[in-house]
Amino acid sequence: MRITESVPRDPAVDSVDGASREPDCSRRRFVGRALISLSAAVPLAAGMAAMAPVPARAQDPRAVVEVAVLNYLLRLEYLQQALYRRALTRFSAGDFTPYGASTWGTLLMFEEQETTHVATLRDFVERLGAPVQPDCGDRFPRFRDPAAFLETALVVENAVVSAYLGVTPMLRLPQVQTAVTSIATVEARHSAFVGFLNGVAPAPAAADTPRARAEVAQLLAPYFRSCGEAS
Repeated sequence: MRITESVPRDPAVDSVDGASREPDCSRRRFVGRALISLSAAVPLAAGMAAMAPVPARAQDPRAVVEVAVLNYLLRLEYLQQALYRRALTRFSAGDFTPYGASTWGTLLMFEEQETTHVATLRDFVERLGAPVQPDCGDRFPRFRDPAAFLETALVVENAVVSAYLGVTPMLRLPQVQTAVTSIATVEARHSAFVGFLNGVAPAPAAADTPRARAEVAQLLAPYFRSCGEAS
């Protein structure tokens, strides 16, 4: 499958990738390119609802970048939400007993948190007065056993953590920075827990590596479904 088909390219997000590797002095050039493209979870939900309205709107140069990043991350959150929902539908608590008595409850919590992440990101895009990225579906298989699900979950969670790390520095609106950073830290916890279940060290390195959009797309291409594609 071609990556460009599974994850439609967004000029503003591509600009984010490029700008993240350039000095800060290139910010004005980055925003100029972006303007062309304009033609723990429960506490997070409560905190986002209590925030003051986002002052910028879609025609604001800052908002162009924020919307591109938010919609990019929203696509990833849809994918994670689908991943956990498929596993929770396919398996039962007893299937995860070998991984520990609390594992099933933790996976239920992760699914609820991914749902909250989706709602939070959608809310910010709407408050910025821009179109929201639709959920185009996924290509996850019918997992044969919990181990197969956990292997896939580790790939997805690690890719998402590196995606957040790659784009968060480009955000400029304080409310959006706070929301996205709050989600990113929860995703890191998901990744650590799933890694532990896979027999991988929860924190294998002193620092995580940010990834550009193209790298994340390559890692997750097997699981994305293009909008308009038959399910």
